[in-house]
Amino acid sequence: MDVTDTTQASQAVLAEVTCSWGDGGAEKATAVIVHAGRDMLVLEAADPRRVLPPLGTELHVTSESKDLNGRLAEHGRAGRFLVSIGLRPVRRAMRLRVSLPGTLRGATLAEPLAVEIVDLTTGGCRVRGIEMPVGSQVTLDFTPPGRDESVTVRAMVAHATQGATKPWIGVAFRLVAMRGGR
Repeated sequence: MDVTDTTQASQAVLAEVTCSWGDGGAEKATAVIVHAGRDMLVLEAADPRRVLPPLGTELHVTSESKDLNGRLAEHGRAGRFLVSIGLRPVRRAMRLRVSLPGTLRGATLAEPLAVEIVDLTTGGCRVRGIEMPVGSQVTLDFTPPGRDESVTVRAMVAHATQGATKPWIGVAFRLVAMRGGR
C-alpha cells in the first residue's frame, strides 16, 4: 500500500488487514484501517481485548492486494493502535497524559517561565504555553507524578508549533537531576 498517495490512503480506510509479528509472523491480529497517512496507519483490532506486542515491534500489515512493513508506535483505546511506516520515529516509552506545573529556563528567555507539562515520558515531554525554535537548549523543573521531590532536566526542543493560538514545544530529556534520592 502506497500511503503517500492520498487517493489510495482514503480508499484504504476501513479496509481489513492482518498484522503479524514475532518469530516468522507467528502472532497475528485482524484489524481495520481507521486512518491512513503518509507515514502511519491508525488501526483498530477486530478484538479490542487482543494483546498487542510492545512499542517498537516490527509488524507486517497485509490486505488482499497490499502489504507493508512498519513498527508498532502507540497503543490506543478500544483496540486502536498506531503503526509507523518508513523512517517515522517510534516512541519507546509509554506517554502519560498529565497536567503538571513546571518552570522553564533557556538562554532566549529573559526570566524563568511558568509552564504546563501535558504529556510525559521517561525520555521527554510536551510543554504547553511557549514557542521556541527546534534545537534550543532548556532546563525544566517539575515534580513527576508519584514523587514528593522535584527534578531538574536539561533538554533540547525537538518539536514546536509556529504561530499557534495554543503554542507548545516537545522536549527531549538529556540529563535528569533528582533530589532526595531514587
